[in-house]
Amino acid sequence: MTTSSFQDRVAPPGTATAGWTAALTASAASGLALGVLFPRFGWDWLAWVALLPLFIVIARARSAWQAFWGGYLAGFLFFALSCPWIATTIHHYGDLSRPVAAVVFVLFLLLMGSYLGLFAVLGYWLGNSLGHRLVPLPFLWVAVEWFRTYTPMGGFPWNLLGYSQYQHAGFMLVVPWTGIYGASLLIALANTCVAALLLHRARRTATLALPAIGLVLILGFATLPYHPPAALPRPLRARLVQPNTALGLNWTSSTLNTFLQTQERLSTPPGTPPVNLILWPEQPAPLNFELQPQFQRMSARLLDATHAAFLFEEVSYPLSALGVPNYHQPRNSAQLINADGTIGPRYDKMHLVPFGEYDPLPAWIASLGGVGKLVQDVSDFVPGSAPALLPLGPHRFAVMICYESIFPALARHNVAQGAEFLVNLSDDSWYGNSSAAPQGLMMAQVRAMENRRWLLRDTDNGITAVIDPYGRVTASLPRFTSGVLDASFAPSSALTFYTRHGDWLAFACLLAAAALALYGLGRSLWKKKNHQRLNP
Repeated sequence: MTTSSFQDRVAPPGTATAGWTAALTASAASGLALGVLFPRFGWDWLAWVALLPLFIVIARARSAWQAFWGGYLAGFLFFALSCPWIATTIHHYGDLSRPVAAVVFVLFLLLMGSYLGLFAVLGYWLGNSLGHRLVPLPFLWVAVEWFRTYTPMGGFPWNLLGYSQYQHAGFMLVVPWTGIYGASLLIALANTCVAALLLHRARRTATLALPAIGLVLILGFATLPYHPPAALPRPLRARLVQPNTALGLNWTSSTLNTFLQTQERLSTPPGTPPVNLILWPEQPAPLNFELQPQFQRMSARLLDATHAAFLFEEVSYPLSALGVPNYHQPRNSAQLINADGTIGPRYDKMHLVPFGEYDPLPAWIASLGGVGKLVQDVSDFVPGSAPALLPLGPHRFAVMICYESIFPALARHNVAQGAEFLVNLSDDSWYGNSSAAPQGLMMAQVRAMENRRWLLRDTDNGITAVIDPYGRVTASLPRFTSGVLDASFAPSSALTFYTRHGDWLAFACLLAAAALALYGLGRSLWKKKNHQRLNP
Protein backbone atom coordinates (compact mmCIF):
# COMPACT_ATOMS: atom_id res chain seq x y z
CA MET A 1 0.00 0.00 0.00
CA THR A 2 1.36 3.38 -0.95
CA THR A 3 1.45 6.35 1.41
CA SER A 4 -1.34 8.06 -0.51
CA SER A 5 -3.62 5.02 -0.36
CA PHE A 6 -2.87 4.71 3.35
CA GLN A 7 -3.91 8.34 3.84
CA ASP A 8 -7.13 7.67 1.97
CA ARG A 9 -7.82 4.79 4.30
CA VAL A 10 -7.40 6.69 7.57
CA ALA A 11 -8.94 10.00 6.52
CA PRO A 12 -12.71 10.26 6.14
CA PRO A 13 -13.78 10.41 2.49
CA GLY A 14 -13.71 13.88 1.02
CA THR A 15 -11.41 15.36 3.68
CA ALA A 16 -7.72 16.19 3.58
CA THR A 17 -5.07 15.01 6.00
CA ALA A 18 -4.64 17.33 8.99
CA GLY A 19 -2.33 20.23 8.28
CA TRP A 20 0.50 21.46 10.41
CA THR A 21 -1.66 23.69 12.59
CA ALA A 22 -4.15 20.95 13.36
CA ALA A 23 -1.38 18.39 13.93
CA LEU A 24 0.52 20.59 16.37
CA THR A 25 -2.68 21.57 18.17
CA ALA A 26 -3.65 17.94 18.65
CA SER A 27 -0.12 17.05 19.76
CA ALA A 28 -0.18 19.89 22.29
CA ALA A 29 -3.45 18.51 23.66
CA SER A 30 -1.78 15.14 24.24
CA GLY A 31 1.21 16.77 25.93
CA LEU A 32 -1.00 18.78 28.28
CA ALA A 33 -3.14 15.75 29.07
CA LEU A 34 -0.06 13.66 29.88
CA GLY A 35 1.25 16.44 32.12
CA VAL A 36 -1.81 16.49 34.40
CA LEU A 37 -1.99 12.72 34.99
CA PHE A 38 0.40 12.81 37.95
CA PRO A 39 0.58 14.57 41.32
CA ARG A 40 -0.11 17.30 42.02
CA PHE A 41 -2.89 17.46 39.42
CA GLY A 42 -3.69 13.75 39.59
CA TRP A 43 -6.25 13.69 36.76
CA ASP A 44 -5.49 10.01 36.16
CA TRP A 45 -8.73 9.31 34.27
CA LEU A 46 -7.33 11.28 31.35
CA ALA A 47 -4.74 8.55 30.75
CA TRP A 48 -7.28 6.55 28.77
CA VAL A 49 -7.53 9.27 26.10
CA ALA A 50 -4.35 11.32 26.67
CA LEU A 51 -2.45 9.66 23.81
CA LEU A 52 -5.40 9.69 21.43
CA PRO A 53 -4.69 13.06 19.72
CA LEU A 54 -1.00 12.23 19.26
CA PHE A 55 -1.78 8.79 17.85
CA ILE A 56 -4.17 10.32 15.33
CA VAL A 57 -1.49 12.85 14.35
CA ILE A 58 0.99 10.01 13.71
CA ALA A 59 -1.61 8.05 11.73
CA ARG A 60 -2.53 10.99 9.51
CA ALA A 61 0.83 12.77 9.21
CA ARG A 62 1.84 13.87 5.72
CA SER A 63 5.53 13.34 6.45
CA ALA A 64 8.00 12.00 8.99
CA TRP A 65 8.79 15.58 9.97
CA GLN A 66 5.17 16.29 10.83
CA ALA A 67 5.02 13.17 13.01
CA PHE A 68 8.35 13.99 14.66
CA TRP A 69 7.50 17.58 15.56
CA GLY A 70 4.09 16.54 16.79
CA GLY A 71 5.66 14.03 19.16
CA TYR A 72 8.37 16.50 20.15
CA LEU A 73 5.84 19.17 21.10
CA ALA A 74 3.80 16.66 23.11
CA GLY A 75 6.91 15.57 25.01
CA PHE A 76 8.02 19.14 25.65
CA LEU A 77 4.67 20.11 27.17
CA PHE A 78 4.36 16.82 29.07
CA PHE A 79 7.55 17.40 31.05
CA ALA A 80 7.01 21.16 31.33
CA LEU A 81 3.73 20.54 33.12
CA SER A 82 4.70 17.50 35.20
CA CYS A 83 8.28 18.47 36.19
CA PRO A 84 8.28 22.23 36.91
CA TRP A 85 10.15 21.47 40.14
CA ILE A 86 13.36 21.16 38.13
CA ALA A 87 13.33 24.89 37.38
CA THR A 88 12.55 25.69 41.03
CA THR A 89 15.35 23.47 42.29
CA ILE A 90 18.10 24.84 40.07
CA HIS A 91 17.02 28.42 40.80
CA HIS A 92 16.73 28.21 44.60
CA TYR A 93 19.46 25.68 45.31
CA GLY A 94 21.71 25.85 42.27
CA ASP A 95 22.75 29.48 42.66
CA LEU A 96 21.28 30.36 39.26
CA SER A 97 19.32 33.50 38.43
CA ARG A 98 15.75 33.05 37.20
CA PRO A 99 16.65 33.73 33.52
CA VAL A 100 19.55 31.24 33.56
CA ALA A 101 17.45 28.66 35.42
CA ALA A 102 14.71 29.12 32.81
CA VAL A 103 17.22 28.51 30.00
CA VAL A 104 18.49 25.36 31.70
CA PHE A 105 14.92 24.13 32.19
CA VAL A 106 14.14 24.69 28.52
CA LEU A 107 17.26 22.71 27.59
CA PHE A 108 16.00 19.89 29.81
CA LEU A 109 12.60 20.02 28.09
CA LEU A 110 14.23 19.94 24.66
CA LEU A 111 16.09 16.80 25.67
CA MET A 112 13.06 15.07 27.16
CA GLY A 113 10.82 16.06 24.25
CA SER A 114 13.12 14.14 21.93
CA TYR A 115 11.91 10.83 23.40
CA LEU A 116 8.35 11.39 22.21
CA GLY A 117 9.69 12.80 18.95
CA LEU A 118 11.61 9.53 18.49
CA PHE A 119 8.49 7.55 19.32
CA ALA A 120 6.38 9.45 16.79
CA VAL A 121 8.81 9.24 13.88
CA LEU A 122 9.43 5.53 14.47
CA GLY A 123 5.68 4.99 14.53
CA TYR A 124 5.34 6.87 11.25
CA TRP A 125 8.11 4.95 9.45
CA LEU A 126 7.15 1.57 10.81
CA GLY A 127 3.46 2.15 10.19
CA ASN A 128 4.13 3.14 6.59
CA SER A 129 5.98 -0.11 5.92
CA LEU A 130 3.11 -2.08 7.47
CA GLY A 131 0.36 -0.07 5.80
CA HIS A 132 -1.18 0.67 9.22
CA ARG A 133 0.47 3.25 11.49
CA LEU A 134 -1.57 2.43 14.59
CA VAL A 135 -0.49 -1.22 14.96
CA PRO A 136 3.06 -0.66 16.27
CA LEU A 137 2.29 2.30 18.56
CA PRO A 138 1.59 0.48 21.87
CA PHE A 139 4.75 -1.62 21.52
CA LEU A 140 6.85 1.38 20.51
CA TRP A 141 5.54 3.38 23.47
CA VAL A 142 6.78 0.78 25.94
CA ALA A 143 10.07 0.35 24.07
CA VAL A 144 10.74 4.10 24.23
CA GLU A 145 9.82 4.21 27.93
CA TRP A 146 12.30 1.41 28.57
CA PHE A 147 14.94 3.29 26.57
CA ARG A 148 14.23 6.44 28.59
CA THR A 149 14.83 4.41 31.75
CA TYR A 150 18.24 3.09 30.74
CA THR A 151 19.46 5.61 28.18
CA PRO A 152 23.05 6.92 28.49
CA MET A 153 23.74 9.69 31.05
CA GLY A 154 21.83 7.76 33.70
CA GLY A 155 18.30 7.68 32.34
CA PHE A 156 15.28 9.55 33.65
CA PRO A 157 12.25 7.23 33.97
CA TRP A 158 10.19 9.89 35.71
CA ASN A 159 6.39 9.73 35.33
CA LEU A 160 6.12 6.73 33.04
CA LEU A 161 2.57 6.41 31.72
CA GLY A 162 1.65 3.42 33.90
CA TYR A 163 2.37 5.34 37.10
CA SER A 164 -0.74 7.45 36.47
CA GLN A 165 -2.93 4.61 37.79
CA TYR A 166 -0.92 3.98 40.97
CA GLN A 167 -3.90 4.65 43.24
CA HIS A 168 -6.03 1.99 41.56
CA ALA A 169 -4.99 -1.25 43.23
CA GLY A 170 -7.11 -3.42 40.96
CA PHE A 171 -5.61 -2.17 37.73
CA MET A 172 -2.09 -2.26 39.18
CA LEU A 173 -2.42 -5.99 39.84
CA VAL A 174 -0.70 -6.32 36.47
CA VAL A 175 2.63 -4.89 37.70
CA PRO A 176 3.76 -7.89 39.83
CA TRP A 177 3.67 -9.78 36.53
CA THR A 178 4.96 -7.21 34.06
CA GLY A 179 6.48 -4.35 36.02
CA ILE A 180 5.34 -0.79 35.42
CA TYR A 181 5.63 -1.34 31.66
CA GLY A 182 2.57 -3.60 31.68
CA ALA A 183 0.41 -0.78 33.00
CA SER A 184 1.83 1.54 30.33
CA LEU A 185 1.14 -1.02 27.60
CA LEU A 186 -2.51 -1.48 28.58
CA ILE A 187 -3.13 2.27 28.64
CA ALA A 188 -1.38 2.75 25.27
CA LEU A 189 -3.39 -0.17 23.85
CA ALA A 190 -6.66 1.41 24.98
CA ASN A 191 -5.72 4.70 23.30
CA THR A 192 -4.78 2.82 20.12
CA CYS A 193 -8.11 1.00 20.01
CA VAL A 194 -10.08 4.22 20.40
CA ALA A 195 -7.98 5.82 17.66
CA ALA A 196 -8.72 2.86 15.39
CA LEU A 197 -12.44 3.28 15.94
CA LEU A 198 -12.30 6.99 15.18
CA LEU A 199 -10.13 6.68 12.08
CA HIS A 200 -11.48 3.54 10.43
CA ARG A 201 -15.02 3.13 9.24
CA ALA A 202 -14.56 -0.51 8.35
CA ARG A 203 -16.82 -2.79 10.41
CA ARG A 204 -14.06 -5.37 10.67
CA THR A 205 -11.73 -2.89 12.37
CA ALA A 206 -14.41 -1.93 14.87
CA THR A 207 -15.18 -5.60 15.56
CA LEU A 208 -11.54 -6.25 16.40
CA ALA A 209 -11.02 -3.07 18.40
CA LEU A 210 -14.10 -3.17 20.62
CA PRO A 211 -13.25 -6.42 22.49
CA ALA A 212 -9.72 -5.11 23.13
CA ILE A 213 -11.13 -1.86 24.51
CA GLY A 214 -13.59 -3.78 26.66
CA LEU A 215 -10.84 -5.97 28.11
CA VAL A 216 -8.72 -2.98 29.04
CA LEU A 217 -11.67 -1.13 30.56
CA ILE A 218 -12.60 -4.18 32.63
CA LEU A 219 -9.04 -4.41 33.93
CA GLY A 220 -8.80 -0.67 34.45
CA PHE A 221 -12.15 0.15 36.01
CA ALA A 222 -14.14 -2.90 37.07
CA THR A 223 -11.39 -3.91 39.50
CA LEU A 224 -10.71 -0.44 40.90
CA PRO A 225 -12.58 -1.05 44.20
CA TYR A 226 -10.35 -4.07 44.94
CA HIS A 227 -8.37 -3.77 48.13
CA PRO A 228 -6.25 -6.59 49.56
CA PRO A 229 -6.83 -7.60 53.17
CA ALA A 230 -5.26 -5.23 55.67
CA ALA A 231 -4.96 -7.71 58.54
CA LEU A 232 -1.51 -9.03 57.67
CA PRO A 233 0.93 -10.11 60.41
CA ARG A 234 3.64 -7.50 61.01
CA PRO A 235 6.31 -8.89 63.33
CA LEU A 236 8.87 -6.06 62.92
CA ARG A 237 8.79 -2.39 63.90
CA ALA A 238 10.77 0.51 62.48
CA ARG A 239 11.24 4.11 63.61
CA LEU A 240 11.55 6.61 60.77
CA VAL A 241 13.01 9.96 61.81
CA GLN A 242 12.11 13.06 59.78
CA PRO A 243 14.38 15.91 61.00
CA ASN A 244 13.33 18.69 58.56
CA THR A 245 16.91 19.95 58.44
CA ALA A 246 17.34 23.45 57.05
CA LEU A 247 19.25 23.71 53.80
CA GLY A 248 22.26 25.98 53.56
CA LEU A 249 23.41 25.66 57.17
CA ASN A 250 27.02 26.53 57.91
CA TRP A 251 28.14 23.15 59.21
CA THR A 252 30.63 23.58 62.02
CA SER A 253 31.47 21.38 65.00
CA SER A 254 28.90 23.32 67.02
CA THR A 255 26.04 23.04 64.49
CA LEU A 256 26.83 19.35 63.96
CA ASN A 257 26.65 18.70 67.71
CA THR A 258 23.33 20.52 67.92
CA PHE A 259 22.01 18.48 64.99
CA LEU A 260 23.11 15.19 66.58
CA GLN A 261 21.49 16.11 69.90
CA THR A 262 18.22 16.90 68.16
CA GLN A 263 18.36 13.67 66.19
CA GLU A 264 19.09 11.65 69.33
CA ARG A 265 16.08 13.19 71.07
CA LEU A 266 13.81 12.47 68.11
CA SER A 267 15.11 8.89 67.87
CA THR A 268 14.43 8.05 71.53
CA PRO A 269 10.90 9.28 72.32
CA PRO A 270 9.88 8.28 75.86
CA GLY A 271 7.17 5.74 76.51
CA THR A 272 7.15 4.16 73.06
CA PRO A 273 7.21 0.43 72.25
CA PRO A 274 10.59 -1.04 71.26
CA VAL A 275 11.60 -1.07 67.60
CA ASN A 276 13.90 -3.28 65.53
CA LEU A 277 15.31 -0.62 63.21
CA ILE A 278 15.90 3.14 63.41
CA LEU A 279 16.20 5.06 60.14
CA TRP A 280 17.72 8.45 59.48
CA PRO A 281 17.14 9.88 55.98
CA GLU A 282 19.46 11.32 53.41
CA GLN A 283 20.00 14.90 54.55
CA PRO A 284 22.21 17.99 54.19
CA ALA A 285 24.26 17.23 57.34
CA PRO A 286 27.83 16.10 56.45
CA LEU A 287 27.82 12.92 58.52
CA ASN A 288 30.70 10.45 58.55
CA PHE A 289 30.71 7.80 61.26
CA GLU A 290 34.38 6.87 60.98
CA LEU A 291 35.68 10.44 61.13
CA GLN A 292 33.33 11.98 63.72
CA PRO A 293 33.85 10.83 67.34
CA GLN A 294 30.80 12.79 68.51
CA PHE A 295 28.65 10.84 66.05
CA GLN A 296 30.11 7.58 67.33
CA ARG A 297 29.33 8.50 70.95
CA MET A 298 25.79 9.52 70.08
CA SER A 299 25.25 6.26 68.19
CA ALA A 300 26.43 4.27 71.20
CA ARG A 301 23.93 6.06 73.45
CA LEU A 302 21.20 5.54 70.88
CA LEU A 303 21.81 1.80 70.69
CA ASP A 304 21.99 1.50 74.49
CA ALA A 305 18.63 3.22 74.79
CA THR A 306 16.78 1.36 72.02
CA HIS A 307 18.61 -1.96 71.40
CA ALA A 308 17.74 -1.45 67.74
CA ALA A 309 19.80 -1.51 64.57
CA PHE A 310 20.61 1.94 63.21
CA LEU A 311 20.72 2.90 59.51
CA PHE A 312 21.80 6.35 58.33
CA GLU A 313 23.11 8.14 55.25
CA GLU A 314 26.64 9.52 55.26
CA VAL A 315 29.40 10.78 52.97
CA SER A 316 32.00 8.02 53.05
CA TYR A 317 35.55 7.86 51.75
CA PRO A 318 37.63 4.82 50.79
CA LEU A 319 40.57 4.19 53.10
CA SER A 320 44.10 3.59 51.89
CA ALA A 321 46.28 0.74 53.20
CA LEU A 322 47.47 3.14 55.89
CA GLY A 323 43.90 3.97 56.93
CA VAL A 324 43.95 7.46 55.39
CA PRO A 325 40.64 8.52 53.79
CA ASN A 326 40.71 9.49 50.12
CA TYR A 327 38.73 12.74 50.08
CA HIS A 328 38.85 12.82 46.27
CA GLN A 329 36.47 9.86 45.99
CA PRO A 330 33.41 10.60 48.16
CA ARG A 331 30.47 8.23 48.11
CA ASN A 332 26.84 8.75 49.07
CA SER A 333 26.39 5.80 51.40
CA ALA A 334 23.93 4.10 53.71
CA GLN A 335 25.71 2.67 56.76
CA LEU A 336 24.21 0.11 59.13
CA ILE A 337 25.18 -0.17 62.80
CA ASN A 338 23.97 -3.47 64.25
CA ALA A 339 21.96 -3.56 67.47
CA ASP A 340 25.00 -4.95 69.33
CA GLY A 341 27.07 -1.92 68.30
CA THR A 342 29.16 -3.62 65.64
CA ILE A 343 29.55 -1.88 62.29
CA GLY A 344 27.45 -3.60 59.65
CA PRO A 345 27.57 -3.51 55.84
CA ARG A 346 27.49 -0.29 53.86
CA TYR A 347 25.72 0.43 50.60
CA ASP A 348 27.21 3.01 48.22
CA LYS A 349 24.68 4.73 45.96
CA MET A 350 24.95 3.46 42.37
CA HIS A 351 22.60 5.79 40.44
CA LEU A 352 23.94 9.28 41.07
CA VAL A 353 21.89 12.39 40.28
CA PRO A 354 23.16 14.19 37.15
CA PHE A 355 24.17 17.80 37.86
CA GLY A 356 23.64 17.14 41.56
CA GLU A 357 26.06 14.41 42.56
CA TYR A 358 28.16 14.35 39.41
CA ASP A 359 28.66 16.33 36.23
CA PRO A 360 27.70 14.24 33.17
CA LEU A 361 29.06 16.80 30.70
CA PRO A 362 32.45 16.54 29.01
CA ALA A 363 35.03 18.90 30.48
CA TRP A 364 35.08 21.17 27.42
CA ILE A 365 31.32 21.77 27.67
CA ALA A 366 31.41 22.30 31.42
CA SER A 367 34.13 24.92 30.92
CA LEU A 368 31.81 27.16 28.89
CA GLY A 369 30.64 30.31 30.65
CA GLY A 370 26.98 29.66 31.39
CA VAL A 371 27.39 25.93 31.81
CA GLY A 372 30.34 26.42 34.14
CA LYS A 373 28.12 28.44 36.46
CA LEU A 374 25.58 25.64 36.43
CA VAL A 375 28.00 22.89 37.45
CA GLN A 376 30.32 24.77 39.77
CA ASP A 377 28.56 23.46 42.89
CA VAL A 378 27.99 19.95 41.57
CA SER A 379 29.39 17.32 43.89
CA ASP A 380 31.93 14.88 42.55
CA PHE A 381 30.63 11.62 44.01
CA VAL A 382 31.87 8.21 42.91
CA PRO A 383 29.10 5.67 42.19
CA GLY A 384 28.93 2.38 44.04
CA SER A 385 29.79 -0.74 42.10
CA ALA A 386 27.20 -3.24 43.35
CA PRO A 387 23.98 -3.55 45.37
CA ALA A 388 24.26 -4.73 48.96
CA LEU A 389 21.97 -6.67 51.29
CA LEU A 390 21.93 -5.55 54.91
CA PRO A 391 21.02 -7.82 57.86
CA LEU A 392 18.34 -7.25 60.47
CA GLY A 393 18.47 -10.29 62.72
CA PRO A 394 17.62 -13.30 60.52
CA HIS A 395 16.22 -11.03 57.81
CA ARG A 396 17.87 -9.08 55.00
CA PHE A 397 16.88 -5.83 53.35
CA ALA A 398 18.12 -3.46 50.64
CA VAL A 399 18.51 0.31 50.52
CA MET A 400 17.74 2.73 47.70
CA ILE A 401 19.10 6.25 48.19
CA CYS A 402 17.13 9.23 46.89
CA TYR A 403 15.83 8.81 43.35
CA GLU A 404 17.19 5.27 42.99
CA SER A 405 13.63 4.23 43.81
CA ILE A 406 12.52 5.31 40.31
CA PHE A 407 14.62 2.56 38.66
CA PRO A 408 12.58 -0.66 38.54
CA ALA A 409 15.55 -2.95 37.85
CA LEU A 410 17.45 -1.93 40.99
CA ALA A 411 14.67 -2.80 43.43
CA ARG A 412 13.88 -5.98 41.49
CA HIS A 413 17.51 -7.13 41.57
CA ASN A 414 17.74 -6.54 45.30
CA VAL A 415 14.59 -8.52 46.00
CA ALA A 416 15.65 -11.32 43.65
CA GLN A 417 18.92 -11.55 45.59
CA GLY A 418 17.08 -12.00 48.88
CA ALA A 419 15.87 -8.61 50.18
CA GLU A 420 12.82 -9.25 52.37
CA PHE A 421 11.86 -5.57 52.59
CA LEU A 422 13.06 -2.32 51.03
CA VAL A 423 14.26 0.99 52.47
CA ASN A 424 14.36 4.31 50.62
CA LEU A 425 16.38 7.13 52.23
CA SER A 426 15.82 10.48 50.53
CA ASP A 427 16.31 14.22 50.92
CA ASP A 428 13.42 15.94 49.15
CA SER A 429 14.10 19.35 50.71
CA TRP A 430 15.82 20.40 47.46
CA TYR A 431 12.46 20.29 45.67
CA GLY A 432 10.71 22.82 47.89
CA ASN A 433 6.91 22.74 47.96
CA SER A 434 6.64 21.20 44.50
CA SER A 435 5.16 18.11 42.90
CA ALA A 436 8.48 16.20 43.07
CA ALA A 437 7.89 14.76 46.56
CA PRO A 438 4.45 13.21 45.86
CA GLN A 439 5.68 11.97 42.48
CA GLY A 440 8.69 10.34 44.16
CA LEU A 441 6.39 8.65 46.67
CA MET A 442 4.16 7.48 43.82
CA MET A 443 7.05 5.68 42.12
CA ALA A 444 8.22 4.16 45.41
CA GLN A 445 4.71 2.77 45.89
CA VAL A 446 4.96 1.00 42.53
CA ARG A 447 8.31 -0.55 43.53
CA ALA A 448 6.49 -2.10 46.49
CA MET A 449 3.72 -3.37 44.18
CA GLU A 450 6.09 -4.87 41.61
CA ASN A 451 7.99 -6.94 44.17
CA ARG A 452 5.28 -7.40 46.84
CA ARG A 453 7.52 -5.96 49.54
CA TRP A 454 7.05 -3.53 52.40
CA LEU A 455 8.92 -0.32 51.68
CA LEU A 456 10.05 2.12 54.37
CA ARG A 457 10.57 5.60 52.89
CA ASP A 458 12.37 8.00 55.21
CA THR A 459 12.89 11.56 53.97
CA ASP A 460 14.41 14.69 55.46
CA ASN A 461 11.30 16.87 55.20
CA GLY A 462 8.62 14.55 53.81
CA ILE A 463 6.97 12.61 52.47
CA THR A 464 8.08 9.99 55.03
CA ALA A 465 5.84 6.94 54.63
CA VAL A 466 5.44 3.22 55.22
CA ILE A 467 4.15 1.38 52.14
CA ASP A 468 2.64 -2.10 52.19
CA PRO A 469 3.22 -4.77 49.49
CA TYR A 470 0.15 -3.56 47.57
CA GLY A 471 1.45 -0.01 47.31
CA ARG A 472 -0.81 1.46 49.98
CA VAL A 473 0.58 4.05 52.39
CA THR A 474 -0.22 2.67 55.84
CA ALA A 475 1.35 5.57 57.78
CA SER A 476 3.03 8.87 56.93
CA LEU A 477 4.29 12.17 58.34
CA PRO A 478 3.24 15.64 57.13
CA ARG A 479 5.72 17.61 55.08
CA PHE A 480 7.98 20.37 56.40
CA THR A 481 7.80 19.18 60.01
CA SER A 482 10.17 17.28 62.27
CA GLY A 483 8.77 14.10 63.72
CA VAL A 484 9.01 10.38 64.23
CA LEU A 485 6.99 7.63 62.58
CA ASP A 486 6.84 4.23 64.32
CA ALA A 487 5.25 1.55 62.18
CA SER A 488 5.07 -2.22 61.96
CA PHE A 489 5.90 -4.18 58.82
CA ALA A 490 6.53 -7.74 57.68
CA PRO A 491 9.48 -9.28 55.82
CA SER A 492 8.70 -11.65 52.95
CA SER A 493 10.67 -14.11 50.85
CA ALA A 494 8.05 -14.78 48.14
CA LEU A 495 9.00 -13.66 44.63
CA THR A 496 6.64 -12.21 42.03
CA PHE A 497 6.81 -13.13 38.37
CA TYR A 498 8.31 -9.73 37.63
CA THR A 499 10.94 -10.14 40.34
CA ARG A 500 11.99 -13.48 38.87
CA HIS A 501 11.95 -12.48 35.20
CA GLY A 502 12.54 -8.72 35.14
CA ASP A 503 11.60 -6.47 32.21
CA TRP A 504 10.48 -9.33 30.02
CA LEU A 505 7.48 -7.37 28.73
CA ALA A 506 9.61 -4.39 27.70
CA PHE A 507 11.92 -6.76 25.80
CA ALA A 508 8.88 -8.43 24.23
CA CYS A 509 7.68 -5.02 23.02
CA LEU A 510 11.13 -4.34 21.58
CA LEU A 511 11.04 -7.69 19.78
CA ALA A 512 7.48 -7.05 18.58
CA ALA A 513 8.51 -3.71 17.12
CA ALA A 514 11.53 -5.33 15.46
CA ALA A 515 9.38 -8.17 14.09
CA LEU A 516 6.86 -5.70 12.67
CA ALA A 517 9.72 -3.76 11.08
CA LEU A 518 11.05 -6.92 9.43
CA TYR A 519 7.57 -7.87 8.29
CA GLY A 520 7.03 -4.41 6.84
CA LEU A 521 10.39 -4.53 5.06
CA GLY A 522 9.63 -7.95 3.61
CA ARG A 523 6.18 -6.79 2.59
CA SER A 524 7.62 -3.76 0.79
CA LEU A 525 10.25 -5.86 -1.00
CA TRP A 526 7.65 -8.44 -2.06
CA LYS A 527 5.36 -5.73 -3.44
CA LYS A 528 8.24 -4.10 -5.27
CA LYS A 529 9.31 -7.42 -6.78
CA ASN A 530 5.71 -8.26 -7.73
CA HIS A 531 5.29 -4.84 -9.33
CA GLN A 532 8.46 -5.33 -11.39
CA ARG A 533 7.26 -8.78 -12.49
CA LEU A 534 3.89 -7.43 -13.61
CA ASN A 535 5.43 -4.35 -15.22
CA PRO A 536 8.69 -5.49 -16.85
